[in-house]
Amino acid sequence: MPLSDAFMAVRPAVVAFMPSVIQRNPQERGDMFPIVGTGVILDDGLIATNAHVVEALLKLPRPPNFPKNKFPFVAVLFHWVKPGDNAAISQESVAEIPLEVFGIFSVEGMIPRGKGVYYGPEKPDFNIVHVRAKGLPKVELEARTDRLIEGAEVGTIGYPMGTSALRAPGWLHQFGPFLQRGIISAILPTRGKSPHSFVINLMSMGGASGSPVFLAESGHVIGILNAGLTQPIPLYTKVEDSLQATGLVQTSTNFTYVVPSYYIASTLKHLRSDKRFALPPDTLTLQEIIQRSPASERKGSGQIKPISESCNPSDDGRVFDVRVEPVSYE
Repeated sequence: MPLSDAFMAVRPAVVAFMPSVIQRNPQERGDMFPIVGTGVILDDGLIATNAHVVEALLKLPRPPNFPKNKFPFVAVLFHWVKPGDNAAISQESVAEIPLEVFGIFSVEGMIPRGKGVYYGPEKPDFNIVHVRAKGLPKVELEARTDRLIEGAEVGTIGYPMGTSALRAPGWLHQFGPFLQRGIISAILPTRGKSPHSFVINLMSMGGASGSPVFLAESGHVIGILNAGLTQPIPLYTKVEDSLQATGLVQTSTNFTYVVPSYYIASTLKHLRSDKRFALPPDTLTLQEIIQRSPASERKGSGQIKPISESCNPSDDGRVFDVRVEPVSYE
């Protein structure tokens, strides 16, 4: 399978976690809310992300009148829509669809099975977020640890640098996640039936935590990205005629740790079989959410004027073309 096909198999199930509300100045334009982390849909109502992402989301500030029984964040799906999906949609585009969070399944520990020595953390860095939606796109988990082989080509999809990357030129110019590719560099502690982590050779940045990591050959998800390996670099200050070390700064490397899917698959099996975690009977499908929700076009940055309805695209479907003019140096 080409990497582009694997990307298309995983991309629809990738979400961004954002605050439900943020404080703004009256003069500020309505812009995209900050992205705190990434997640991936496992099944109807169930999204995997890192425990440290959930901890950060639960610390988000709440306005005084914010409902006490509501979580202060949502999972946002950047979903392709077309005319007919909603009365306000006139052309194929990407819609920001917030999915309501109404529960969190936290990993509290692990139950040892068999004998041996465990070299990993006390509990793996993942939680399951419960959202009120069904009919969602979902990924295929690969829980077999024999597929974790050094040198295997992998991809990951997420939101490194959060919203800052989507508005890198100073305005919002991107709607959707980034794809990165790499290989499995190491398996921790070594190859075996129950590795506690593995390493891929690409750089991780804030916002990408929780991104699905998948096999390029199949699109099957083998884990979620959870931390980058950093290198401490000393900082020096010139004092008279000498340099003195005054501190350390952590710099990113091209090595990133991943929580293996078999942890998540085991949890998912229990959640599916426990009726206490079932979705409410009145839960809407994704298509119903799109159809019933108020929709409006996100305003542009002002860098390019809105397209006129009378504009006639060229024969090959382009709406924009490039205008070239000579430059005088006189």
